[in-house]
Amino acid sequence: MDSLELLSDALEDKIKNQMFYNDAAIRVRNPSARQLFLRLRDEEMKHIEILQKEVVAIENKPFTVTKILARLKS
Repeated sequence: MDSLELLSDALEDKIKNQMFYNDAAIRVRNPSARQLFLRLRDEEMKHIEILQKEVVAIENKPFTVTKILARLKS
C-alpha cells in the first residue's frame, strides 16, 4: 500500500466520522451534546482539509472529496 492509498483511506475515515458527528448533532436534543458533536464535526473537517493538501502535494493535481463521497453512497 503506497502513501496515496493510505491517505485516501484516512480521508475516507475522516469523512465517515464527519458524517456521523453531523448526523448525531441533528438527532440529539441536548444543546451541550449538540455543540460537542458540531465541534467534533468541525475538527474532522480540519483534518480532511489537511489530508487533501497532502494528497494534492503527492499527486500535484486537485483531489476532490466527491470521489470518496460517491463511493460511500454506493
